[in-house]
Amino acid sequence: HAFLFEGDRTSLEAVRAPLSDLQGGRCFYCSGRLQRDACVDHFVPWSRHPDDGLHNLVVADSKCNGDKRDFLASALLVERWRERNVSRSHLLEEVARDARWDPGHPRILRVARAIYSELPEGARLWDGRKQLVVIERERVLRALA
Repeated sequence: HAFLFEGDRTSLEAVRAPLSDLQGGRCFYCSGRLQRDACVDHFVPWSRHPDDGLHNLVVADSKCNGDKRDFLASALLVERWRERNVSRSHLLEEVARDARWDPGHPRILRVARAIYSELPEGARLWDGRKQLVVIERERVLRALA
């Protein structure tokens, strides 16, 4: 309880606009146009690992962010996240430098590998609004390799 609710959390507002620009003004999850109420989301949920590193942050519309909550993302979304982090690594590093923000890479990649590799068979992962799917372990771990 103290870990989740009593400590001060860092405001993510400083990286919302640059991440939104990096994502072309689109929600990371559903690709819909971002509105003013867009949220910075921890791809690997804060409740699983408290990491504000830039490589762990994406911008999502408020509906996707609210629906994802503390779920881990599906294989498809993990692939999208890794692709973004690899293909736009130099841009993420620029944003981190300009905002004086911890880039968090490769730390978050190691954390994601550890979390996903320990999930039980049949674990359900978030695949979009109101959608949970069974883990595709090999696909997820390939994406995180």
